[in-house]
Amino acid sequence: MQDALGAALAAIAAGDLTLCDRQIAAAAAAAGPELHLAYLVARVRATRFVYTADFDRAAAALVEVIPGLAKHPELPDEFWAHNAMMMIREAQGDPASALAENDEATLSAARGTWDPARRDTLAFQKDRWHRAYLTRMLAESRRGSAKVALVHYAQAALDDYRVRGFPDSVAVLEAYFAALDGRRDAALAAAKRVDPAKDDDVEDLYLVVVGLEAGGDRAAAEAVRRAMRRPAAAHIARAIMLRWLDLDEQGRGFTPARAAAH
Repeated sequence: MQDALGAALAAIAAGDLTLCDRQIAAAAAAAGPELHLAYLVARVRATRFVYTADFDRAAAALVEVIPGLAKHPELPDEFWAHNAMMMIREAQGDPASALAENDEATLSAARGTWDPARRDTLAFQKDRWHRAYLTRMLAESRRGSAKVALVHYAQAALDDYRVRGFPDSVAVLEAYFAALDGRRDAALAAAKRVDPAKDDDVEDLYLVVVGLEAGGDRAAAEAVRRAMRRPAAAHIARAIMLRWLDLDEQGRGFTPARAAAH
Protein backbone atom coordinates (compact mmCIF):
# COMPACT_ATOMS: atom_id res chain seq x y z
CA MET A 1 0.00 0.00 0.00
CA GLN A 2 2.75 2.43 0.92
CA ASP A 3 4.53 1.74 -2.36
CA ALA A 4 1.33 2.49 -4.28
CA LEU A 5 0.72 5.72 -2.35
CA GLY A 6 4.28 6.85 -2.91
CA ALA A 7 3.91 6.14 -6.63
CA ALA A 8 0.61 8.06 -6.65
CA LEU A 9 2.22 11.13 -5.09
CA ALA A 10 5.09 10.96 -7.56
CA ALA A 11 2.57 10.75 -10.41
CA ILE A 12 0.74 13.84 -9.08
CA ALA A 13 4.01 15.79 -9.03
CA ALA A 14 4.71 14.61 -12.59
CA GLY A 15 1.21 15.53 -13.78
CA ASP A 16 0.28 11.94 -14.68
CA LEU A 17 -3.20 11.66 -13.15
CA THR A 18 -4.07 8.46 -15.01
CA LEU A 19 -1.17 6.66 -13.34
CA CYS A 20 -2.04 8.37 -10.06
CA ASP A 21 -5.61 7.05 -10.14
CA ARG A 22 -4.38 3.51 -10.84
CA GLN A 23 -1.99 3.67 -7.92
CA ILE A 24 -4.65 5.05 -5.56
CA ALA A 25 -6.99 2.22 -6.58
CA ALA A 26 -4.22 -0.29 -5.88
CA ALA A 27 -3.52 1.31 -2.50
CA ALA A 28 -7.22 1.23 -1.57
CA ALA A 29 -7.41 -2.45 -2.45
CA ALA A 30 -4.34 -3.19 -0.35
CA ALA A 31 -5.61 -1.12 2.59
CA GLY A 32 -8.83 -3.06 2.98
CA PRO A 33 -11.17 -2.05 5.81
CA GLU A 34 -8.50 -0.94 8.32
CA LEU A 35 -9.41 2.65 9.20
CA HIS A 36 -5.93 4.14 9.59
CA LEU A 37 -4.91 2.77 6.22
CA ALA A 38 -8.14 4.05 4.67
CA TYR A 39 -7.28 7.52 6.01
CA LEU A 40 -3.84 7.41 4.39
CA VAL A 41 -5.44 6.53 1.06
CA ALA A 42 -8.08 9.26 1.48
CA ARG A 43 -5.42 11.86 2.12
CA VAL A 44 -3.57 11.02 -1.11
CA ARG A 45 -6.88 10.96 -2.99
CA ALA A 46 -7.67 14.43 -1.59
CA THR A 47 -4.21 15.60 -2.69
CA ARG A 48 -4.89 14.35 -6.21
CA PHE A 49 -8.10 16.40 -6.46
CA VAL A 50 -6.55 19.51 -4.90
CA TYR A 51 -3.97 19.52 -7.69
CA THR A 52 -6.79 19.82 -10.23
CA ALA A 53 -8.64 22.41 -8.10
CA ASP A 54 -11.55 19.98 -7.63
CA PHE A 55 -11.91 20.98 -4.01
CA ASP A 56 -15.33 19.46 -3.40
CA ARG A 57 -14.11 15.99 -4.37
CA ALA A 58 -10.96 16.56 -2.32
CA ALA A 59 -13.08 17.37 0.72
CA ALA A 60 -15.41 14.44 0.04
CA ALA A 61 -12.48 12.01 0.19
CA LEU A 62 -11.77 13.10 3.77
CA VAL A 63 -15.41 13.54 4.82
CA GLU A 64 -15.91 9.87 4.01
CA VAL A 65 -13.42 8.72 6.66
CA ILE A 66 -13.72 11.40 9.38
CA PRO A 67 -16.77 9.90 11.19
CA GLY A 68 -14.93 6.62 11.61
CA LEU A 69 -11.72 8.34 12.71
CA ALA A 70 -13.67 10.16 15.45
CA LYS A 71 -14.24 6.79 17.12
CA HIS A 72 -10.49 6.23 17.53
CA PRO A 73 -9.09 8.79 19.99
CA GLU A 74 -5.87 6.80 20.18
CA LEU A 75 -5.04 7.91 16.62
CA PRO A 76 -4.08 11.45 15.54
CA ASP A 77 -5.74 10.86 12.17
CA GLU A 78 -8.96 12.79 12.87
CA PHE A 79 -6.95 15.82 13.99
CA TRP A 80 -4.87 15.85 10.82
CA ALA A 81 -7.89 15.14 8.61
CA HIS A 82 -9.62 18.27 9.96
CA ASN A 83 -6.38 20.19 9.48
CA ALA A 84 -6.33 19.20 5.80
CA MET A 85 -10.05 19.98 5.47
CA MET A 86 -9.37 23.44 6.85
CA MET A 87 -6.96 24.18 4.01
CA ILE A 88 -9.39 22.80 1.44
CA ARG A 89 -12.21 25.01 2.75
CA GLU A 90 -9.89 28.01 2.54
CA ALA A 91 -9.17 27.09 -1.07
CA GLN A 92 -12.92 27.08 -1.69
CA GLY A 93 -13.09 30.66 -0.43
CA ASP A 94 -15.01 29.65 2.69
CA PRO A 95 -13.15 30.83 5.82
CA ALA A 96 -16.23 30.27 7.99
CA SER A 97 -16.23 26.54 7.14
CA ALA A 98 -12.47 26.49 7.60
CA LEU A 99 -12.97 27.89 11.11
CA ALA A 100 -15.44 25.07 11.79
CA GLU A 101 -12.79 22.54 10.74
CA ASN A 102 -10.30 24.26 13.05
CA ASP A 103 -12.78 23.88 15.91
CA GLU A 104 -13.27 20.20 15.09
CA ALA A 105 -9.51 19.62 15.03
CA THR A 106 -9.18 21.25 18.45
CA LEU A 107 -12.06 19.19 19.87
CA SER A 108 -10.59 15.98 18.46
CA ALA A 109 -7.31 16.73 20.21
CA ALA A 110 -9.18 17.36 23.47
CA ARG A 111 -10.83 13.92 23.13
CA GLY A 112 -7.63 12.27 21.97
CA THR A 113 -5.22 10.05 23.85
CA TRP A 114 -2.44 10.09 21.20
CA ASP A 115 0.94 11.68 22.02
CA PRO A 116 0.04 12.81 25.55
CA ALA A 117 3.35 14.66 25.97
CA ARG A 118 2.85 16.97 22.96
CA ARG A 119 -0.82 16.87 21.99
CA ASP A 120 -2.10 19.81 24.06
CA THR A 121 0.70 22.14 22.95
CA LEU A 122 0.31 21.16 19.30
CA ALA A 123 -3.46 21.64 19.45
CA PHE A 124 -3.11 25.04 21.12
CA GLN A 125 -0.58 26.28 18.57
CA LYS A 126 -2.59 25.04 15.59
CA ASP A 127 -5.83 26.41 17.00
CA ARG A 128 -4.65 29.91 17.86
CA TRP A 129 -2.64 30.42 14.67
CA HIS A 130 -5.47 29.32 12.41
CA ARG A 131 -8.11 31.05 14.53
CA ALA A 132 -6.23 34.34 14.13
CA TYR A 133 -5.61 33.83 10.40
CA LEU A 134 -9.07 32.62 9.44
CA THR A 135 -11.00 35.07 11.61
CA ARG A 136 -9.07 38.00 10.16
CA MET A 137 -9.69 36.59 6.68
CA LEU A 138 -13.41 36.23 7.41
CA ALA A 139 -13.57 39.81 8.68
CA GLU A 140 -12.75 41.07 5.17
CA SER A 141 -16.13 39.82 3.95
CA ARG A 142 -18.06 41.66 6.66
CA ARG A 143 -18.93 45.28 7.36
CA GLY A 144 -19.81 47.45 10.34
CA SER A 145 -19.87 45.99 13.84
CA ALA A 146 -19.45 42.42 12.51
CA LYS A 147 -16.09 43.30 10.97
CA VAL A 148 -14.99 45.23 14.05
CA ALA A 149 -15.79 42.26 16.27
CA LEU A 150 -14.06 39.73 14.01
CA VAL A 151 -10.91 41.84 13.78
CA HIS A 152 -10.90 42.04 17.57
CA TYR A 153 -11.30 38.26 17.91
CA ALA A 154 -8.52 37.66 15.39
CA GLN A 155 -6.17 39.96 17.28
CA ALA A 156 -6.98 38.22 20.56
CA ALA A 157 -6.10 34.85 19.01
CA LEU A 158 -2.84 36.28 17.67
CA ASP A 159 -1.99 37.69 21.09
CA ASP A 160 -2.62 34.24 22.60
CA TYR A 161 -0.47 32.56 19.95
CA ARG A 162 2.35 35.08 20.37
CA VAL A 163 3.01 33.86 23.93
CA ARG A 164 3.38 30.17 23.00
CA GLY A 165 4.00 30.18 19.26
CA PHE A 166 6.94 30.34 16.86
CA PRO A 167 8.56 33.68 15.94
CA ASP A 168 8.25 33.20 12.17
CA SER A 169 4.61 32.19 12.49
CA VAL A 170 3.92 35.29 14.59
CA ALA A 171 5.68 37.45 12.00
CA VAL A 172 3.65 36.15 9.05
CA LEU A 173 0.39 36.75 10.89
CA GLU A 174 1.48 40.28 11.75
CA ALA A 175 2.42 40.82 8.10
CA TYR A 176 -0.98 39.54 6.98
CA PHE A 177 -2.95 41.63 9.45
CA ALA A 178 -0.98 44.75 8.52
CA ALA A 179 -1.45 44.09 4.79
CA LEU A 180 -5.23 43.85 5.20
CA ASP A 181 -5.23 46.98 7.37
CA GLY A 182 -3.29 48.93 4.72
CA ARG A 183 -0.33 49.49 7.06
CA ARG A 184 2.38 49.18 4.41
CA ASP A 185 5.44 49.80 6.59
CA ALA A 186 4.29 47.37 9.29
CA ALA A 187 3.50 44.68 6.70
CA LEU A 188 6.94 45.02 5.15
CA ALA A 189 8.75 45.03 8.49
CA ALA A 190 6.95 41.90 9.69
CA ALA A 191 7.54 40.04 6.41
CA LYS A 192 11.24 40.94 6.51
CA ARG A 193 11.57 39.19 9.90
CA VAL A 194 11.14 35.84 8.14
CA ASP A 195 14.14 34.32 6.38
CA PRO A 196 12.79 32.29 3.42
CA ALA A 197 16.03 30.32 3.31
CA LYS A 198 15.30 28.94 6.79
CA ASP A 199 11.48 28.76 6.85
CA ASP A 200 10.26 26.18 4.33
CA ASP A 201 6.61 26.24 5.47
CA VAL A 202 4.76 27.02 2.26
CA GLU A 203 1.87 28.75 4.05
CA ASP A 204 4.30 30.99 5.92
CA LEU A 205 6.01 31.85 2.65
CA TYR A 206 2.73 32.74 0.96
CA LEU A 207 2.01 35.24 3.73
CA VAL A 208 5.56 36.59 3.43
CA VAL A 209 4.75 37.34 -0.21
CA VAL A 210 1.52 39.09 0.86
CA GLY A 211 3.44 41.24 3.34
CA LEU A 212 6.23 42.09 0.93
CA GLU A 213 3.79 43.03 -1.82
CA ALA A 214 1.75 45.18 0.55
CA GLY A 215 4.95 46.87 1.67
CA GLY A 216 6.04 47.59 -1.91
CA ASP A 217 9.07 45.27 -2.11
CA ARG A 218 8.09 43.47 -5.30
CA ALA A 219 11.59 42.17 -6.01
CA ALA A 220 11.76 40.39 -2.66
CA ALA A 221 8.23 39.05 -3.14
CA GLU A 222 9.18 37.63 -6.54
CA ALA A 223 12.24 35.94 -5.04
CA VAL A 224 10.04 34.19 -2.48
CA ARG A 225 7.58 33.15 -5.20
CA ARG A 226 10.43 31.60 -7.17
CA ALA A 227 11.54 29.67 -4.08
CA MET A 228 7.99 28.41 -3.51
CA ARG A 229 7.70 27.22 -7.11
CA ARG A 230 10.80 25.04 -7.07
CA PRO A 231 9.99 21.37 -7.72
CA ALA A 232 8.88 19.57 -4.57
CA ALA A 233 6.82 16.62 -3.42
CA ALA A 234 3.07 16.75 -3.93
CA HIS A 235 1.23 18.11 -0.88
CA ILE A 236 -2.20 19.62 -0.25
CA ALA A 237 -0.85 22.87 1.19
CA ARG A 238 1.69 23.30 -1.59
CA ALA A 239 -0.93 23.00 -4.34
CA ILE A 240 -3.21 25.52 -2.65
CA MET A 241 -0.50 28.08 -1.96
CA LEU A 242 0.83 27.93 -5.53
CA ARG A 243 -2.69 28.35 -6.85
CA TRP A 244 -3.12 31.43 -4.66
CA LEU A 245 0.09 32.91 -6.03
CA ASP A 246 -1.30 32.51 -9.55
CA LEU A 247 -4.71 33.96 -8.63
CA ASP A 248 -3.11 36.94 -6.90
CA GLU A 249 -0.99 37.67 -9.96
CA GLN A 250 -4.07 37.39 -12.20
CA GLY A 251 -6.18 39.52 -9.86
CA ARG A 252 -9.08 37.08 -9.78
CA GLY A 253 -10.71 34.54 -7.47
CA PHE A 254 -10.57 34.14 -3.72
CA THR A 255 -7.24 34.22 -1.91
CA PRO A 256 -6.39 35.35 1.62
CA ALA A 257 -4.83 38.48 0.13
CA ARG A 258 -8.02 39.22 -1.81
CA ALA A 259 -10.62 38.01 0.71
CA ALA A 260 -12.62 41.24 0.46
CA ALA A 261 -12.91 40.99 -3.33
CA HIS A 262 -14.60 37.58 -3.32
